[in-house]
Amino acid sequence: MKKILLTCMFFGASINALEFGYMGNKAFGMGGSGVALSSNPFSAYYNPALLGVDTGLKVGYSFGARYKEYNISELSNPNINTVKNFLNDNSLNVTSENGLAIQVPIPLGGIFSSAIGIGLFYTKIGTINFIANGNVNGNSINTRIIMNSLDLAEIPLSYSLNIFSSFGSFNVGVSAKYINAKHSLINQSFSGNNFIQDAFDKVFDAKNGVNTNAFGVDVGLSYSLPFNALVVGVVGKNLNTPNINTMGSEKFRLDPQYRFGISTGIIPLTTLALDLDLKENTEFRGLDNGMDKKKVQYISFGGAVDLTFMDIKLGLAKNIANGSEGVLIYGGLGFKVIDVSLFSNTNTTHSSRKIPTEFGIKIGGGFSF
Repeated sequence: MKKILLTCMFFGASINALEFGYMGNKAFGMGGSGVALSSNPFSAYYNPALLGVDTGLKVGYSFGARYKEYNISELSNPNINTVKNFLNDNSLNVTSENGLAIQVPIPLGGIFSSAIGIGLFYTKIGTINFIANGNVNGNSINTRIIMNSLDLAEIPLSYSLNIFSSFGSFNVGVSAKYINAKHSLINQSFSGNNFIQDAFDKVFDAKNGVNTNAFGVDVGLSYSLPFNALVVGVVGKNLNTPNINTMGSEKFRLDPQYRFGISTGIIPLTTLALDLDLKENTEFRGLDNGMDKKKVQYISFGGAVDLTFMDIKLGLAKNIANGSEGVLIYGGLGFKVIDVSLFSNTNTTHSSRKIPTEFGIKIGGGFSF
């Protein structure tokens, strides 16, 4: 496993990609730690090798949204310095992640078992950026608003093969997924008191855009001790680097993401999990806007207590590629078929009303038998 980890780090050193997303409520409530979470119905998203670690049929669903802002709150107290800071680096992102997943075990006999999984994962990202031409000091400035919309729909067909031994279970999994993507770009002057709301109405309602039909490949490995006392996993997503068509001049592709995870269920009724991005990814802040690409590389830690009628989840995450973003705090409360999870970061806006610069909520659930 150490050799595999080093290999993934070597090949991922110079690659940029979207950040590793959040799909499903259990991993989300635990800080996004899902690569070694064996009881997660969304294994097809986090690590297909986990499909057969826990036997039984699993079904999960999840719907959610989150937002993140850079310097947008500077507009609440405009002056030369705040305007300069705002125009130099700004973005407002709203992301909606929704999914449905099913896992079915397939007994093979002897030391082998397997499982298949199928899912429907839909992510929509809307971004707003402000760009300007002219002299800020002389007030001769022409400001425009750039609106990007990115839709990603994935339908993975996943398979895992599990080999049992007296010293643990070895699992390998692969997902072959159909990808439909749509990118829209709007560039216009802004005016009026509700220009931000109007912009999001346009970007989420975008009817024009370019479509892409592509295929992606994810591969995962895991090792688990009996009774999931220890589970170790590593996954590579979008290993074939699908290209996405765009409306603007800037190109875009889904470059590989690599993540390592470890979890333990050694404490009764409790699961602890830790995930680490093995390389820096790139946060989607829109295209053709001239803004710097923000690097993200998360380390996350979370825990869940699974009681008879409910489960409680808590988690923390940190972007180690950018120390100024604060800490993300997660929590969730589930009653099997219904679960509510949310997160917020410790950074707040610069305006008089101190609100988190990043916040998200998910509603979902699932069952297994």
